[in-house]
Amino acid sequence: MADRMHASPMRRVWTIAFREFRHTVITKGFIFGAVVMPVVMFAAFAALGLLIGMQMTPVVGTLVVIDESGTVAAFAAEELTPEQVAKDMQESLRRTSALKNWPGSDAAQQATASLPSIDVKVESVQDVNRVDELRAKVQDGSLLGLAIVTPELLNANHMDAEGNELTFTLIVPTRSAPRLTGMLEKSIAKAIVKARVQRVGTDYTSLKALLALPETSVRRMSTEGAEADENAIAKTLLPMGFMMLLWIATFASGQYLLTTTIEEKASKVMEVLLSAVSPMELLCGKIIGYAMVSAVMLGMYGALGIAGLSAAAMGDLVSPGMLILMLVYFVMAYAFVSIMMASVGSAVNDLREAQSLVTPAMLILTLPIMLWLPISEQPNGWIATISSFIPPAIPFVMVLRVTASNEQIDTWQVILSLVWGFAWVGVFVWGGAKIFRVGVLMQGKPPSPRELIKWLRMA
Repeated sequence: MADRMHASPMRRVWTIAFREFRHTVITKGFIFGAVVMPVVMFAAFAALGLLIGMQMTPVVGTLVVIDESGTVAAFAAEELTPEQVAKDMQESLRRTSALKNWPGSDAAQQATASLPSIDVKVESVQDVNRVDELRAKVQDGSLLGLAIVTPELLNANHMDAEGNELTFTLIVPTRSAPRLTGMLEKSIAKAIVKARVQRVGTDYTSLKALLALPETSVRRMSTEGAEADENAIAKTLLPMGFMMLLWIATFASGQYLLTTTIEEKASKVMEVLLSAVSPMELLCGKIIGYAMVSAVMLGMYGALGIAGLSAAAMGDLVSPGMLILMLVYFVMAYAFVSIMMASVGSAVNDLREAQSLVTPAMLILTLPIMLWLPISEQPNGWIATISSFIPPAIPFVMVLRVTASNEQIDTWQVILSLVWGFAWVGVFVWGGAKIFRVGVLMQGKPPSPRELIKWLRMA
């Protein structure tokens, strides 16, 4: 202890920092949360399709269609063949923009590889008086379903007298899986359309080809003139992903900082530490130590996210400039959060008391989450611009703006946000240090906001 008292202030700060880092990182909870959990999540998403496919049971049974014309059942049987079900799903997946840039051209075939075996027999019944009999069979599970198609549904104008859309009825057993119910519903609906087309004497295949919407190849041109495939879903979710990465990295370590400060104060360990170091050295050591913890989490989750984008052939959505700004705003965000958590932890005696002091700041910090969509859609809009200069939400909003990338952010706004943000970091450090110096040895009733202002004046 005597050696530490005679050590230089910077050495004492680093000693505290490494102590906090070591006691936090080398724990089962942190290793599981920061290292094991990201790997497990990545593996779970990769194996999601396989896991779903393993749980699917074969679809075997009979579907009864009550239709006075007797034409719908035959078309429904065509739609419920294994080949047609797989084809419909592949066409649907190919139109999903999230899969267009997936590596390999057979992404839709891979997604439908887990389809269960299908053996559905479709029986046509024209006698509407058998409804009760067939309902009973659906109830006891003898039938996969019962579809009731009224004659009016096959007319070209399938509206009732009041102009409402006519519907068919599909009755399924209690244990019918949602995916099976949806498949039956879609197949019968398509069968009704085919029966309508046949009634007017038109070839359905030719008509479908004429009415098919052409697929679109959207290309986004950069300011340099280069073109790249556009992925609207990924570009919408990417800013939220960056902001949540920043949120997780800063608030996870900030929560550690708050908890350990309160525990050390309650157990009188804080008094022992202050016999060897000054309050300012203790505060700096804690902040630096948990900054290293936060950096580890940022690196783990960030590497996982970039690896996922690269695997999906979307790595071009993230530029080196985005990563550099992400790191700079991470420093700002961590400074805001850590100062708040350390100062609040020094002023209270338990976590319950801490919530009342942290809540006002948390309301401001949740602003980027509530405004995620409008900021991402219009990064140069007035909402995004104004919220970019509201501390302590500045780094989170700016990360949303610079990663949205559908509009170029003015350089002067980025520079001003950095200058303004770090100026407020200085204000937070000044105020937080004063609160920490007074509150670290205070016991008893937690201070009110008015008392905290008095601490700022007296320290």
